[in-house]
Amino acid sequence: MTRTGGEPGASPYVLYGVEASPYTVKLRAALRYRRLPYRWVCRFVQMYEPLAHVRPQLMPVLQFPDGELRTDSTPILEELDERHGSDRSLLPERPRDRFLARLIEDMADEWLTKCLYHYRFGTMEDAEFAARWVMDDARGDLSAADHAASVPPFVERQIGRKEQVGCPPEAAPLFEASYLRVLDALESTVANGRFLFGTRPSVADLALFGQLKTLGTDPTPMAVMRARAPRTDAWVRRADDLSGVDGEWEEPGPAVAALLEMAQEIYWPFLKANTAGDVDIVLAGRRFRQPHFRYQAKCYDRLAKLHAALEPEVREGIGLE
Repeated sequence: MTRTGGEPGASPYVLYGVEASPYTVKLRAALRYRRLPYRWVCRFVQMYEPLAHVRPQLMPVLQFPDGELRTDSTPILEELDERHGSDRSLLPERPRDRFLARLIEDMADEWLTKCLYHYRFGTMEDAEFAARWVMDDARGDLSAADHAASVPPFVERQIGRKEQVGCPPEAAPLFEASYLRVLDALESTVANGRFLFGTRPSVADLALFGQLKTLGTDPTPMAVMRARAPRTDAWVRRADDLSGVDGEWEEPGPAVAALLEMAQEIYWPFLKANTAGDVDIVLAGRRFRQPHFRYQAKCYDRLAKLHAALEPEVREGIGLE
Protein backbone atom coordinates (compact mmCIF):
# COMPACT_ATOMS: atom_id res chain seq x y z
CA MET A 1 0.00 0.00 0.00
CA THR A 2 1.35 3.42 -1.01
CA ARG A 3 0.30 6.95 -0.18
CA THR A 4 0.21 10.00 -2.41
CA GLY A 5 -0.61 13.60 -1.69
CA GLY A 6 -3.70 13.43 -3.87
CA GLU A 7 -4.95 16.27 -6.07
CA PRO A 8 -7.09 19.25 -5.06
CA GLY A 9 -10.67 18.79 -6.19
CA ALA A 10 -10.16 15.16 -7.15
CA SER A 11 -13.00 12.67 -6.88
CA PRO A 12 -13.02 10.55 -3.69
CA TYR A 13 -11.67 7.54 -5.62
CA VAL A 14 -9.30 7.51 -8.60
CA LEU A 15 -9.04 4.32 -10.66
CA TYR A 16 -5.97 3.75 -12.82
CA GLY A 17 -5.89 0.98 -15.42
CA VAL A 18 -6.84 0.12 -18.98
CA GLU A 19 -9.84 -1.36 -20.75
CA ALA A 20 -7.83 -4.44 -21.74
CA SER A 21 -7.27 -5.37 -18.07
CA PRO A 22 -9.97 -7.76 -16.75
CA TYR A 23 -9.23 -6.78 -13.15
CA THR A 24 -9.51 -3.08 -13.92
CA VAL A 25 -12.94 -3.34 -15.53
CA LYS A 26 -14.04 -5.67 -12.71
CA LEU A 27 -13.21 -3.00 -10.15
CA ARG A 28 -14.67 -0.20 -12.25
CA ALA A 29 -17.95 -2.15 -12.54
CA ALA A 30 -17.96 -2.51 -8.74
CA LEU A 31 -17.49 1.23 -8.23
CA ARG A 32 -20.34 1.87 -10.64
CA TYR A 33 -22.67 -0.66 -9.03
CA ARG A 34 -21.92 0.73 -5.58
CA ARG A 35 -22.56 4.26 -6.90
CA LEU A 36 -19.26 5.49 -5.50
CA PRO A 37 -17.90 8.68 -7.07
CA TYR A 38 -14.63 8.04 -8.85
CA ARG A 39 -12.39 9.34 -11.61
CA TRP A 40 -11.27 6.97 -14.35
CA VAL A 41 -7.69 7.43 -15.59
CA CYS A 42 -7.00 5.15 -18.55
CA ARG A 43 -3.28 4.50 -18.23
CA PHE A 44 -1.08 1.41 -18.33
CA VAL A 45 0.22 1.45 -14.77
CA GLN A 46 3.62 -0.03 -15.63
CA MET A 47 4.23 2.80 -18.14
CA TYR A 48 2.72 5.73 -16.20
CA GLU A 49 5.34 7.84 -14.45
CA PRO A 50 3.10 9.18 -11.61
CA LEU A 51 2.60 5.57 -10.46
CA ALA A 52 6.20 4.39 -10.91
CA HIS A 53 6.64 4.19 -7.12
CA VAL A 54 3.64 1.89 -6.58
CA ARG A 55 4.47 -1.70 -5.57
CA PRO A 56 3.55 -4.15 -6.85
CA GLN A 57 3.29 -2.76 -10.39
CA LEU A 58 -0.08 -4.30 -11.16
CA MET A 59 -3.41 -3.16 -12.54
CA PRO A 60 -5.64 -1.75 -11.38
CA VAL A 61 -4.45 0.85 -8.90
CA LEU A 62 -7.15 2.50 -6.81
CA GLN A 63 -6.48 5.74 -4.98
CA PHE A 64 -8.61 5.94 -1.85
CA PRO A 65 -10.00 9.24 -0.51
CA ASP A 66 -7.13 9.54 1.98
CA GLY A 67 -4.57 9.30 -0.84
CA GLU A 68 -3.64 5.67 -0.22
CA LEU A 69 -2.90 3.66 -3.39
CA ARG A 70 -3.86 -0.01 -3.47
CA THR A 71 -3.59 -2.86 -5.93
CA ASP A 72 -5.32 -6.27 -6.16
CA SER A 73 -9.02 -6.14 -6.96
CA THR A 74 -10.17 -8.85 -4.50
CA PRO A 75 -9.03 -7.25 -1.21
CA ILE A 76 -10.04 -3.84 -2.59
CA LEU A 77 -13.61 -5.07 -3.05
CA GLU A 78 -13.60 -6.45 0.49
CA GLU A 79 -12.38 -3.10 1.80
CA LEU A 80 -15.07 -1.20 -0.12
CA ASP A 81 -17.65 -3.48 1.47
CA GLU A 82 -16.35 -2.69 4.94
CA ARG A 83 -16.19 1.05 4.29
CA HIS A 84 -19.51 1.54 2.58
CA GLY A 85 -21.81 -0.91 4.34
CA SER A 86 -24.10 -3.65 3.11
CA ASP A 87 -26.70 -1.58 1.25
CA ARG A 88 -25.13 -2.38 -2.12
CA SER A 89 -22.77 -5.12 -0.97
CA LEU A 90 -21.38 -7.56 -3.50
CA LEU A 91 -21.29 -10.35 -0.92
CA PRO A 92 -24.44 -12.49 -0.49
CA GLU A 93 -25.95 -12.64 2.99
CA ARG A 94 -26.06 -16.41 3.58
CA PRO A 95 -22.68 -17.86 4.63
CA ARG A 96 -22.84 -20.66 2.02
CA ASP A 97 -23.62 -18.26 -0.81
CA ARG A 98 -21.02 -15.77 0.40
CA PHE A 99 -18.32 -18.44 0.31
CA LEU A 100 -19.42 -19.68 -3.12
CA ALA A 101 -19.35 -16.13 -4.48
CA ARG A 102 -15.77 -15.73 -3.25
CA LEU A 103 -14.79 -19.15 -4.64
CA ILE A 104 -16.21 -18.36 -8.08
CA GLU A 105 -14.61 -14.90 -8.00
CA ASP A 106 -11.25 -16.52 -7.34
CA MET A 107 -11.76 -19.14 -10.06
CA ALA A 108 -12.53 -16.40 -12.56
CA ASP A 109 -9.52 -14.32 -11.52
CA GLU A 110 -7.02 -17.18 -11.44
CA TRP A 111 -8.32 -19.89 -13.81
CA LEU A 112 -10.59 -18.25 -16.38
CA THR A 113 -7.79 -15.77 -16.92
CA LYS A 114 -5.68 -18.68 -18.18
CA CYS A 115 -8.36 -19.34 -20.78
CA LEU A 116 -8.13 -15.67 -21.74
CA TYR A 117 -4.35 -15.84 -22.13
CA HIS A 118 -4.63 -19.06 -24.11
CA TYR A 119 -7.03 -17.56 -26.62
CA ARG A 120 -5.35 -14.16 -26.70
CA PHE A 121 -2.01 -15.60 -27.76
CA GLY A 122 -3.23 -18.78 -29.45
CA THR A 123 -3.41 -17.42 -33.01
CA MET A 124 -1.63 -14.55 -34.72
CA GLU A 125 -4.95 -12.84 -35.45
CA ASP A 126 -5.85 -12.77 -31.75
CA ALA A 127 -2.32 -11.92 -30.62
CA GLU A 128 -1.93 -9.00 -33.02
CA PHE A 129 -5.41 -7.69 -32.16
CA ALA A 130 -4.53 -7.81 -28.45
CA ALA A 131 -1.16 -6.18 -28.99
CA ARG A 132 -2.66 -3.28 -30.94
CA TRP A 133 -5.29 -2.77 -28.22
CA VAL A 134 -2.88 -2.96 -25.29
CA MET A 135 -0.21 -0.76 -26.89
CA ASP A 136 -2.79 1.84 -27.86
CA ASP A 137 -3.89 2.02 -24.20
CA ALA A 138 -0.30 1.97 -22.97
CA ARG A 139 1.40 4.39 -25.36
CA GLY A 140 -0.86 7.14 -26.59
CA ASP A 141 2.27 9.11 -27.53
CA LEU A 142 3.21 6.73 -30.36
CA SER A 143 2.78 7.68 -33.99
CA ALA A 144 0.83 5.31 -36.20
CA ALA A 145 4.06 3.90 -37.60
CA ASP A 146 5.65 3.44 -34.17
CA HIS A 147 2.44 1.88 -32.85
CA ALA A 148 2.47 -0.66 -35.69
CA ALA A 149 6.15 -1.37 -35.05
CA SER A 150 5.43 -2.05 -31.36
CA VAL A 151 3.07 -4.93 -32.15
CA PRO A 152 5.49 -7.74 -33.24
CA PRO A 153 7.81 -7.51 -30.22
CA PHE A 154 4.83 -7.42 -27.85
CA VAL A 155 3.36 -10.54 -29.47
CA GLU A 156 6.71 -12.36 -29.38
CA ARG A 157 7.25 -11.51 -25.73
CA GLN A 158 3.79 -12.62 -24.62
CA ILE A 159 3.84 -15.87 -26.57
CA GLY A 160 7.23 -16.59 -25.03
CA ARG A 161 5.71 -16.23 -21.54
CA LYS A 162 3.06 -18.95 -21.95
CA GLU A 163 4.84 -21.56 -19.85
CA GLN A 164 5.85 -18.95 -17.26
CA VAL A 165 2.25 -17.78 -16.68
CA GLY A 166 0.82 -21.30 -16.54
CA CYS A 167 -0.59 -21.55 -20.07
CA PRO A 168 1.42 -24.36 -21.69
CA PRO A 169 0.34 -25.22 -25.25
CA GLU A 170 -0.56 -28.81 -24.32
CA ALA A 171 -3.21 -27.48 -21.93
CA ALA A 172 -5.16 -25.86 -24.77
CA PRO A 173 -7.98 -28.49 -24.70
CA LEU A 174 -8.38 -27.98 -20.93
CA PHE A 175 -8.62 -24.20 -21.27
CA GLU A 176 -11.06 -24.36 -24.16
CA ALA A 177 -13.26 -26.88 -22.35
CA SER A 178 -13.17 -24.66 -19.23
CA TYR A 179 -14.27 -21.64 -21.24
CA LEU A 180 -17.19 -23.58 -22.69
CA ARG A 181 -18.21 -24.78 -19.23
CA VAL A 182 -18.33 -21.22 -17.95
CA LEU A 183 -20.37 -20.06 -20.95
CA ASP A 184 -22.80 -22.97 -20.64
CA ALA A 185 -23.21 -22.35 -16.90
CA LEU A 186 -23.98 -18.66 -17.34
CA GLU A 187 -26.27 -19.21 -20.31
CA SER A 188 -28.53 -21.27 -18.05
CA THR A 189 -29.15 -18.35 -15.70
CA VAL A 190 -28.13 -14.84 -16.71
CA ALA A 191 -30.42 -12.31 -18.36
CA ASN A 192 -31.26 -8.63 -18.01
CA GLY A 193 -31.40 -8.16 -14.24
CA ARG A 194 -30.51 -11.79 -13.48
CA PHE A 195 -27.27 -12.78 -11.79
CA LEU A 196 -25.76 -15.83 -10.07
CA PHE A 197 -27.29 -15.19 -6.65
CA GLY A 198 -30.47 -13.33 -7.53
CA THR A 199 -31.39 -10.01 -9.06
CA ARG A 200 -28.26 -8.18 -7.86
CA PRO A 201 -24.60 -8.84 -8.72
CA SER A 202 -21.99 -10.43 -6.51
CA VAL A 203 -18.20 -10.42 -6.55
CA ALA A 204 -18.48 -13.62 -8.59
CA ASP A 205 -20.56 -11.93 -11.30
CA LEU A 206 -18.14 -9.03 -11.61
CA ALA A 207 -15.05 -11.26 -11.68
CA LEU A 208 -16.61 -13.33 -14.46
CA PHE A 209 -17.60 -10.13 -16.25
CA GLY A 210 -14.02 -8.84 -16.10
CA GLN A 211 -12.56 -11.89 -17.84
CA LEU A 212 -15.47 -12.32 -20.24
CA LYS A 213 -15.37 -8.68 -21.35
CA THR A 214 -11.94 -9.32 -22.85
CA LEU A 215 -12.81 -12.82 -24.07
CA GLY A 216 -15.90 -11.30 -25.69
CA THR A 217 -13.76 -8.71 -27.49
CA ASP A 218 -10.79 -10.76 -28.76
CA PRO A 219 -11.68 -12.31 -32.14
CA THR A 220 -11.69 -16.08 -31.54
CA PRO A 221 -13.32 -16.30 -28.07
CA MET A 222 -15.75 -13.54 -29.09
CA ALA A 223 -16.99 -15.69 -31.96
CA VAL A 224 -17.32 -18.68 -29.63
CA MET A 225 -19.31 -16.65 -27.08
CA ARG A 226 -21.68 -15.15 -29.63
CA ALA A 227 -22.41 -18.50 -31.23
CA ARG A 228 -22.69 -20.60 -28.06
CA ALA A 229 -23.95 -18.17 -25.41
CA PRO A 230 -25.73 -15.15 -26.96
CA ARG A 231 -27.55 -14.17 -23.77
CA THR A 232 -24.28 -14.29 -21.86
CA ASP A 233 -22.71 -12.09 -24.52
CA ALA A 234 -25.46 -9.49 -24.00
CA TRP A 235 -25.20 -9.86 -20.20
CA VAL A 236 -21.47 -9.15 -20.29
CA ARG A 237 -22.03 -5.89 -22.17
CA ARG A 238 -24.69 -4.79 -19.69
CA ALA A 239 -22.57 -5.70 -16.66
CA ASP A 240 -20.12 -2.90 -17.39
CA ASP A 241 -22.48 -0.47 -15.64
CA LEU A 242 -25.00 -1.84 -13.13
CA SER A 243 -25.52 1.41 -11.26
CA GLY A 244 -29.25 1.25 -12.01
CA VAL A 245 -29.75 -2.25 -10.60
CA ASP A 246 -31.71 -2.57 -7.36
CA GLY A 247 -32.18 -6.26 -6.69
CA GLU A 248 -32.37 -8.94 -4.03
CA TRP A 249 -30.40 -11.99 -2.96
CA GLU A 250 -32.21 -15.21 -3.91
CA GLU A 251 -31.60 -18.94 -3.99
CA PRO A 252 -28.77 -19.48 -6.50
CA GLY A 253 -29.72 -21.08 -9.78
CA PRO A 254 -28.16 -23.78 -11.96
CA ALA A 255 -25.21 -21.61 -12.96
CA VAL A 256 -23.80 -21.66 -9.42
CA ALA A 257 -24.18 -25.45 -9.21
CA ALA A 258 -22.36 -25.86 -12.53
CA LEU A 259 -19.55 -23.50 -11.54
CA LEU A 260 -19.18 -25.24 -8.17
CA GLU A 261 -18.85 -28.54 -9.99
CA MET A 262 -16.11 -27.00 -12.12
CA ALA A 263 -14.35 -25.75 -9.00
CA GLN A 264 -14.57 -29.22 -7.43
CA GLU A 265 -13.14 -30.93 -10.52
CA ILE A 266 -10.58 -28.38 -11.71
CA TYR A 267 -9.94 -25.26 -9.68
CA TRP A 268 -9.73 -26.60 -6.12
CA PRO A 269 -7.44 -29.55 -7.02
CA PHE A 270 -5.28 -27.12 -9.00
CA LEU A 271 -5.00 -24.68 -6.08
CA LYS A 272 -4.17 -27.49 -3.64
CA ALA A 273 -1.48 -28.89 -5.95
CA ASN A 274 0.10 -25.45 -6.26
CA THR A 275 0.58 -25.17 -2.49
CA ALA A 276 3.13 -27.99 -2.64
CA GLY A 277 5.30 -26.47 -5.41
CA ASP A 278 5.35 -26.84 -9.17
CA VAL A 279 2.07 -28.23 -10.48
CA ASP A 280 1.85 -31.46 -12.46
CA ILE A 281 -1.66 -32.86 -12.15
CA VAL A 282 -4.50 -34.41 -14.13
CA LEU A 283 -7.56 -32.15 -14.23
CA ALA A 284 -10.79 -33.32 -15.85
CA GLY A 285 -8.84 -36.08 -17.57
CA ARG A 286 -6.15 -33.75 -18.95
CA ARG A 287 -2.61 -33.21 -17.73
CA PHE A 288 -1.77 -29.72 -16.52
CA ARG A 289 1.61 -28.31 -15.56
CA GLN A 290 2.77 -24.90 -14.34
CA PRO A 291 5.46 -23.42 -12.08
CA HIS A 292 4.53 -22.73 -8.47
CA PHE A 293 2.67 -19.43 -8.10
CA ARG A 294 3.06 -17.77 -4.68
CA TYR A 295 -0.02 -15.63 -5.18
CA GLN A 296 -2.21 -18.63 -5.97
CA ALA A 297 -0.91 -20.33 -2.82
CA LYS A 298 -2.22 -17.29 -0.92
CA CYS A 299 -5.55 -17.68 -2.72
CA TYR A 300 -5.82 -21.26 -1.49
CA ASP A 301 -4.90 -20.28 2.05
CA ARG A 302 -7.55 -17.54 2.12
CA LEU A 303 -10.30 -19.75 0.69
CA ALA A 304 -9.36 -22.70 2.90
CA LYS A 305 -9.69 -20.51 6.02
CA LEU A 306 -13.05 -19.16 4.85
CA HIS A 307 -14.19 -22.73 4.12
CA ALA A 308 -13.04 -23.98 7.54
CA ALA A 309 -15.01 -21.21 9.24
CA LEU A 310 -18.31 -22.49 7.82
CA GLU A 311 -20.63 -24.75 9.79
CA PRO A 312 -19.83 -28.46 9.23
CA GLU A 313 -23.09 -29.17 7.40
CA VAL A 314 -22.47 -26.21 5.08
CA ARG A 315 -18.95 -27.43 4.30
CA GLU A 316 -20.27 -30.90 3.59
CA GLY A 317 -22.84 -29.52 1.16
CA ILE A 318 -20.21 -27.55 -0.74
CA GLY A 319 -18.14 -30.68 -1.33
CA LEU A 320 -14.56 -29.38 -1.40
CA GLU A 321 -12.00 -31.84 -0.09
